[in-house]
Amino acid sequence: MKLQYLCAAHREQLQGDVGKAIQLWQVGFDTGQFYRDHLMWHDAIPHLGCAFETAEILLTKKHLEHELSCEWFTSSAMLLASALININCHRQAEEIIWMTINRLEKELVDNYQSNIWINRYLEQIYSQLSSLVTTVSVKKRQGHLDCRGIEAVTPIH
Repeated sequence: MKLQYLCAAHREQLQGDVGKAIQLWQVGFDTGQFYRDHLMWHDAIPHLGCAFETAEILLTKKHLEHELSCEWFTSSAMLLASALININCHRQAEEIIWMTINRLEKELVDNYQSNIWINRYLEQIYSQLSSLVTTVSVKKRQGHLDCRGIEAVTPIH
């Protein structure tokens, strides 16, 4: 299952307008982080999902400094996965983490000269994966695994 927070039309629009993509990433990230910091997980997820997908577009387009694109992508993924974990959507959180790992490893292969800081981002995301595995293991033993439905929204401003 591919999680999708941006509709195809908005995705296409953002690929052609880097300024709008940067603005959308910033608004989505900041809004999602605000909700997450206030423990409003369900409200945070659509905004963080939008930031995550927008960061991937920016990473693909290579219009920003490469390290900044990787940082935005990784931080968006980590916050999104964290919010998903907090509403017991562990499978979706793991999917986000693995998507991020696969994308960063591709960047590592394509940009071998950037391996020091890409490896730093990979360490962060692998650490989150390890924490998720531990959380899921404990919750399975306690019988507390359930994921209430979340609805993707595209907050285009």
